[in-house]
Amino acid sequence: MKNQLLYLFISLLSMSIFSQSKYSIIYEADANGKLISGNINDLKTVVQNGNPIRVGWVLKLQNEKGEIKELEHWTDTKFLTIIDDNIYAQIHSIYQQMTDFNNPEGALKFLDNQPDGWVAIISTSGIMRQKYADILKWTEGMSKEEISEMVKEMETSRVRTKWATIE
Repeated sequence: MKNQLLYLFISLLSMSIFSQSKYSIIYEADANGKLISGNINDLKTVVQNGNPIRVGWVLKLQNEKGEIKELEHWTDTKFLTIIDDNIYAQIHSIYQQMTDFNNPEGALKFLDNQPDGWVAIISTSGIMRQKYADILKWTEGMSKEEISEMVKEMETSRVRTKWATIE
């Protein structure tokens, strides 16, 4: 009997250690912050309870052929803010990357070798604000007006968002 209990205990322990947590989307909004699915109050409760949250966002980009492609990113959130019925997730800095839609594999490319190249704040309202560490390198030879317009265009965009937590 002791051996059976020991075997059961070891089996349950190894199942809990090696099982993977499954995330489920609990809130989704379009690029204008309009609800697609879920409930903002449920998301707020999950955030306030300290549950792990992943945020996904969808970008629509045009390739050289004029086709619109959807690019979806996901990451863990580490810093969350609630203001009224909006939740903001600060995305930790990553290497800057870009997708080459003209490459058959859609290969991603690193834009530089800096691990702190890109940061963002993403909101349930659909607004994404982002910063690039090396943006000044890209503006060489541009006028102040051109730089201002480029930064304005790159810094703020609207994205569909998805918010997930562990079941």
